[in-house]
Amino acid sequence: MARKSKGAPDAIQLLKKDHAEVTALFTRYEDAGDRDEKAEIASEICRKLTIHALCEEELLYPAAHESIDDDLVYQAEVEHQGAKDLIARIEDADPEAENFDAMVRVLGEYVRHHVKEEESEMFPQLKRSDLDLEALGLELAERRSELETALGSAADEDDEAEDDEDLDDDYDDDDDDDDEDFDDDVDVEIDDDAEGDRDRAA
Repeated sequence: MARKSKGAPDAIQLLKKDHAEVTALFTRYEDAGDRDEKAEIASEICRKLTIHALCEEELLYPAAHESIDDDLVYQAEVEHQGAKDLIARIEDADPEAENFDAMVRVLGEYVRHHVKEEESEMFPQLKRSDLDLEALGLELAERRSELETALGSAADEDDEAEDDEDLDDDYDDDDDDDDEDFDDDVDVEIDDDAEGDRDRAA
C-alpha cells in the first residue's frame, strides 16, 4: 500500500486534476469558432501538456520504475514522446494552416488515450505500491510551479521580441518617410535655384 504523509497533497490527485484541465481545454477548442481564440487555446494546451509531461518524466516515471510494472512505464514514456513531437509541430505551425485543426484534434486523441491508460492501469498500481504518493505530490507541485514560472518568462520574452520587431518596422517606415520628405525638399530648393539663375541670365 502506498505510504502517505499527513497533510501533503496526493500525486495522483494532482495528475488527475491536470488531466481534467487539459481535457476541458480540448473541448473548449472544439467549441471555439474564432480562429484567434482557437490559436490561444491551442497554445495553452501545449503549455500545460509540456509542464505535465516534464513533471511526470522527471519525477513520477523514475519512481514508478522502482515500484510497478516497467513495461507500463515504458509505454507511457513512448506515448509522451509522440505527443511532444506533435506539440512541437503545433507550436511551430501557422494557426491559419489547413491542417492546424487536424493536428490539435489528433493531439487530443493521443492525450485521451494516454490519460485512460494512466488512470485505469498505472495509477491503481501506484496506489498498491509502497510509493509515498503524498511526498511525491509535494515534489510534483513544486516542480510544476518552477516550470510554470520558467515557461511563462520564456513566453513573455517571445512577446517582447515580437513587439521590438514591430517597433523596428515602424521606425524603418518612419525613416523611409523622412528620407522621402528630405529628398522632396532638396528637389524643390534645387528647382528654385535653377529658376533664379535663369532669371538673372535673362
